[in-house]
Amino acid sequence: MPDQPFDLYGFAPSVYVRSVRLALEEKGLPYRLHEVDPFQDGGPPDWYRAMQPFGKIPTLRDGGFELFESDAILRYLEAAYPEHPLTPSDPRGVGRMTQAMRIMDAYGYPAMVWTVFIVHSRDHAQGRLPMEQGLAQSRLVLETLDRLMPEGAAFLAGDAVTLADTHAMPMMVYFAETGPGRELLAGMPRIEAWLERMRQRPSAVATRTVLETVDD
Repeated sequence: MPDQPFDLYGFAPSVYVRSVRLALEEKGLPYRLHEVDPFQDGGPPDWYRAMQPFGKIPTLRDGGFELFESDAILRYLEAAYPEHPLTPSDPRGVGRMTQAMRIMDAYGYPAMVWTVFIVHSRDHAQGRLPMEQGLAQSRLVLETLDRLMPEGAAFLAGDAVTLADTHAMPMMVYFAETGPGRELLAGMPRIEAWLERMRQRPSAVATRTVLETVDD
C-alpha cells in the first residue's frame, strides 16, 4: 500500500483514464483524480505538458515518481503493488489478457469510440473511420473477443477480473450508448453479459462518467 494516495491526472470521461481508475479501484489503491482536459481550447495547460510533453492523458504520480501512458501505468501498478493482482498467474492467461487489450486499442477504440460513439451519441459529422467500416470492425472485435473468451468464463481472460476487463469496459460502455452498439452486443450474449457484469462492480460504479447512461 502506498504511503499516500496516488495523484492521477486526466479527463474523467476518457476511456484510458477510466481504465487506470478501474485498476486502482479493483486493487484497492487510494488516488486523487486531478481533472486535465486535453480537448480544451489550446490543449492542456503548460504545467501538465511539463509532465507529459505530448499532452495526452493520463499521467500518474506516485510520490516523486511520474509515469504517463496508460499501459505503462497499469504495468507499474501490477509490479509495484502486487496485492489484488489483475494479471493472470499462468503464461497463457497473460497472453490472452494482453491480446484482448491490444485488440481494443488497435481495433476497438477507433471503431467503437471514435467512429460509432462520437457520431451516434456525440453528434460528430464523421468519425475516424467511415461508418460502414466502423460497424464492421466493431462486429469483428466483438466476435473475436467472444471466440477468445474461455468457455464458461465470467471475464475476458478467465474466471477473475484482469487488466483485459478493466481496459475493455470503458470503450464497450460508450459503444453500448449507441443504437448500433446495443444491437451488435445483443447478438453476442456472452460479451453483453460480461459487460453488464462489469458495470455492476463497485469499481465501475465509482468511476461512472457523465457520458454514461445508468438505468434505475
